[in-house]
Amino acid sequence: MKKYALMIFLAAVTAFQANAQKLFPSQADNGKWGYVDEEDEWRVAPRYDDALYESDGGMYGVKLGGKWGMAGYHGEILVETKYDEVQTCIDYTQYVYPYVLGAVRKGGKWAFVTIQGVEVTPFKYDEVRIHAGQYSFRIRKGNTEIRGHLGRDVEELIDEERQLPNRK
Repeated sequence: MKKYALMIFLAAVTAFQANAQKLFPSQADNGKWGYVDEEDEWRVAPRYDDALYESDGGMYGVKLGGKWGMAGYHGEILVETKYDEVQTCIDYTQYVYPYVLGAVRKGGKWAFVTIQGVEVTPFKYDEVRIHAGQYSFRIRKGNTEIRGHLGRDVEELIDEERQLPNRK
């Protein structure tokens, strides 16, 4: 049953992306941000405090009430606006992940979330980078730095662990 639910979800995301056109953040005269299409027509009404460009996963980073979240193509909030910072989702279904992921920061640490806002890792990463093919991270514990990336099932794969010089 889970297999069929995942297949339906992936088909919906693919159909959504195929029908979606590119939108661009734009600030209205009232100071609020929304999204316009290539003809400069409003597609998402200006109601956000700030807005980021679209990722290739069809997600938009939006800020409301001083906190960041992620919205979909029609402006619907998909990842609740409760984070200090976001890195918008990348569609890794074309690479190695069977779902779309993004990164969120809260309390100085990062975690990874799904397009539905489910936190799939704890908030423990000092730094995350989202780039084609993988999500990389860096964790610092005292004088030890761990660098790695997430594997297909969101397991951590350590690329390097090294001792840092003592800080004075």
